[in-house]
Amino acid sequence: MDNTHTLSHTYKTFSARVFTPSRVALLVASVIGSTALEAQESSAPAVEESAQYERVIVTSRKRSESMNDVPISINVVSEDLINNLGASDFTDLLGVVPSLTAYQNGPGRTRLSIRGVANGGGNDNDTQNQETVGIYLDEIPISMGGMNPELALFDLKRVEVLRGPQGTLFGAGSMTGTVRLVSNDPNLTEFEGKYELSASKIEHGSNNQSVKALVNVPLIENELAVRISGYYLDNGGYIDNSLTGEKDLNTGNSKGAKISALYIPTNELSIDFSYLHHDYSDNGRPVDIDSTPLFVRDYPSFDGYDDTMDIANVTLTYDLDWAELVSSTSYFDRSIVNPRSLDLLFESALPPGITPHELVDLTDSEVYVQELRLASTSDSDLQWTVGAYADKKDVFYENTFPVPGADAILGVPSSAFGAPDDHLFYGFDDLTVKTYAFFGEAYYDIGDLSITAGLRYFNWEQEIEFYQSGLFNGEANSDTRPKGSVDGFNPKLNVSYHLDRDNLVYAQAAKGFRYGGINGAIPASVCADELAEVERDGGDTRFFEPDEIWNYEIGVKGSDSQGTVSYNATYFHIDWTDMQTSRSFECGFGFKENVGDATSKGVELEVTVKPVEGLILSAGGAYINTSLDADVPNLDAQKGDAAPFVPEVSFTTSAEYAMQLNENLEGFGWVNVQYTDDRSTEFSEQNSNYRKMDAYTLANMRVGIRFSGYEISLFANNMFDDDGVVRAIGRPPFDPPASIRVTPRTIGMTFRGGF
Repeated sequence: MDNTHTLSHTYKTFSARVFTPSRVALLVASVIGSTALEAQESSAPAVEESAQYERVIVTSRKRSESMNDVPISINVVSEDLINNLGASDFTDLLGVVPSLTAYQNGPGRTRLSIRGVANGGGNDNDTQNQETVGIYLDEIPISMGGMNPELALFDLKRVEVLRGPQGTLFGAGSMTGTVRLVSNDPNLTEFEGKYELSASKIEHGSNNQSVKALVNVPLIENELAVRISGYYLDNGGYIDNSLTGEKDLNTGNSKGAKISALYIPTNELSIDFSYLHHDYSDNGRPVDIDSTPLFVRDYPSFDGYDDTMDIANVTLTYDLDWAELVSSTSYFDRSIVNPRSLDLLFESALPPGITPHELVDLTDSEVYVQELRLASTSDSDLQWTVGAYADKKDVFYENTFPVPGADAILGVPSSAFGAPDDHLFYGFDDLTVKTYAFFGEAYYDIGDLSITAGLRYFNWEQEIEFYQSGLFNGEANSDTRPKGSVDGFNPKLNVSYHLDRDNLVYAQAAKGFRYGGINGAIPASVCADELAEVERDGGDTRFFEPDEIWNYEIGVKGSDSQGTVSYNATYFHIDWTDMQTSRSFECGFGFKENVGDATSKGVELEVTVKPVEGLILSAGGAYINTSLDADVPNLDAQKGDAAPFVPEVSFTTSAEYAMQLNENLEGFGWVNVQYTDDRSTEFSEQNSNYRKMDAYTLANMRVGIRFSGYEISLFANNMFDDDGVVRAIGRPPFDPPASIRVTPRTIGMTFRGGF
């Protein structure tokens, strides 16, 4: 019997019996109680010794604070961990952040989830996809439904993952949490630079190469500096095509450049400017077909992806002595070409003689964002942050199915159905979204007790014009739907107690939400029976409403006085109402609807220990149970069914050791293991599209030396060459049973230097 499977089964059985809400609450209470007792016994020396180690500073509440002072569940991925992982984008961080999971459909097509509130299903490019996790690059919101941009993780201070609703300060996209990519600021005093070269070989595939570099130039000492960075990543492939003979077809590359400047003309005013250009393209999705050998496909259509974006921001910060005034202005422009194979459809539904061709989606987005906020800085028991936010998003989306020669073979011109020549389907969405909000948080200290209250008022409005045509649509139709709009309030209440300077306990209740939207028309000519069934049940295929969660959590976090042990433990309970779910019709069309309620509850735990000089041990994990509160017939789902794409158990553990080999040479080693439990693609096994994804384990390592500002290291990612599935696919007659898997074993070398 496979030992990994036995261990997984035993652990899941243990979890199901032990991690009940009452026992978890008792466990957390016990931890809190014992921590409090230890703190009372050692509080005096703790204050004296706490200055001996460097605290982790975060800006999760839009002010700089020690992570131990922020009463929410935060995971900080350091620059060192990013380097050890060799992480090229935020998807590479999924296995090391408890509770952070994803619906993955290839690079640039990832939807993040936190705490089991999943965001899967439907078309990647659907303009009505609403994210549940907000993604920020510094001050800039960059999340985008099912097409979250995956920027190269270079020259970052850290990545902050804020778990739980962040709707007060970050808005609707942060329904269950926020991921913040925090860049290094330009250095006003030192000329400096760094560079990195890396090369590796993928098992069963080709080579990776990457080059990254930056330079920081103080133009006016202590007043003006410019920081310029660039990167080029040549990603190897490992998917072969047995039909065409093509090898390693999913090769791709990322390239980009960033310029940032910091100008401090007076003691009170600072001006930050940044501009980033990023390009990503590949020659095919990392998909293998179940009917072929591992890492092999057998269809001819091209499904390479292309993604270009420009991101700019200007942030002005003015010190009023009693408060800090911040103005952040952002611009985000993105163009995506996202083909996908429909070859199975040619085999099952189209007459012979028509050459298979891919469906091609094109999306152009332009977003303007303005935020203005004021945060107190006085030495007072009452601190506060207030602000206003507005954005405008224009999206033009084309959904095209060009099939050369189709008109002649079928004997009917595409124009008879309102489409361009040789197009079995052609449609577009022209969308404008406008949002504004006012928000505030107040923090009041009463001795060691702190009370936080937050509230956000939001107003959202959407206009959409769409056109659909072609044989597959059955007719040409266009419409300008009435405006979709919603407004409301998003509250939060948090109570925390400092056991000492470095340890606290907290309890929080917070509301999270995401906007609703407007569905495109479903043609009655090809979907009449299914439309009639929805109408009989009282449904509406034109609109879907916002959904929301109430998140309740208790937690304890902190460290000992010298920073040798740090920890973070949280129990959460989420009530999710009016869930937004994608419903698919047999005719090939679908729509989003609000289809019921669910409950998600679980535990997050992270511990870091530094037992001896040079050695760092860390472990983290999550137990998440998300289930439906009632039957949902249109999903073939029943009360108690678990949410798709969410592992019940996941954990990560790592060890890093550094030692001085001689006066000028330091050696280091790092090893990491990540476990991801079973998942499914649908709520219920009764759903015809249901597929199970088995548990998998990844092991990574890096060893190397550092000398005179240089570093040379050897690494192995996925050391034991696990072929775990991160996304199972299968929706006949459109998609054959297939899988996206973890990247095979990759072995390579990295050289880093600086000046």
